[in-house]
Amino acid sequence: MIYKKYEFGSQEQAEDKLERFFDLDENGNEVQNIKAHFIKLGKLVIEQGEYDEQGEEITAPVLSEGYALDVIWKELDESPYGWKSYEVEPENPKHKIF
Repeated sequence: MIYKKYEFGSQEQAEDKLERFFDLDENGNEVQNIKAHFIKLGKLVIEQGEYDEQGEEITAPVLSEGYALDVIWKELDESPYGWKSYEVEPENPKHKIF
């Protein structure tokens, strides 16, 4: 089992990568075909925005350019084919899984 962080250029690119790990059942529902946990983080907040007392935005937050995805691969000891180039190791990750 391994835990990896990935960053893709867009949500669409991340979703395309995830598609191969799901099949459709007879009712059209997605069913995972690999033992893994996918955590879709989306764009990460790099710098917090500023807001006044009423919650009105003074300064917009700064978001990451890419789309973040964390994965716990249950039966792998390295990223699957085609995923290695998207691995990231942030210096200050927004969260960790223990």
